[in-house]
Amino acid sequence: MPGAVTAVNPPPATTATPSPRLRRGREDVLTAATALFHERGYDATSMSDIAARLGFTKAALYRHVTGKAELLRAITGPVRADVRALLAASAAGTGRPLDELTALLRGLAGAAAAGPARYALFWGPDGEPGPSAPDAVCRAEVVRRIAALLERAVAQGDVRGDIAPRLAARLLVGAVVGAAVERGGFGDGAASPPSPSAVDVLLDGPVRFLTGGRA
Repeated sequence: MPGAVTAVNPPPATTATPSPRLRRGREDVLTAATALFHERGYDATSMSDIAARLGFTKAALYRHVTGKAELLRAITGPVRADVRALLAASAAGTGRPLDELTALLRGLAGAAAAGPARYALFWGPDGEPGPSAPDAVCRAEVVRRIAALLERAVAQGDVRGDIAPRLAARLLVGAVVGAAVERGGFGDGAASPPSPSAVDVLLDGPVRFLTGGRA
């Protein structure tokens, strides 16, 4: 028809994919930040420190991340995923509470020993403040689950009942994960998982303490 306007569809939108070089650069940033956060603490490490470790300018560093908070979330993100998977498996368990407790602690210890630097940051005092921070929420879920298993184990007579479940849960996590991190060294998380026998050694003391030496 004369005078009609032909509609022209706009080209499809494209999503930019980071180049391999940029991805490698971000991985290097995360590795350097993990080491520095562990060596000096999150609060005592500046973006300038991370840039210096990498031989970057601060401007180049900010091409990869927006700041320390984003770095910490990226470093501990795999830990949160691991922990939530362990919690989901534990919630699906139907065995004796003491057996489920031991299985969960074994999973936490094994994962911590395989990725000690990330786990040390996840469980340590540094990081984003406030109970609603992602790491804090995940840690609280672990304590709640362990405390619930302890309460059930006490009711069945398998665990001593003279320690408050939440306090016992925190002590267990601290003992087992702390020992696993120390045994694993402070690498980049690429170490092989420890053997089941090594994890059993880590669990032996805390579990025997809770059961009065019966386990």
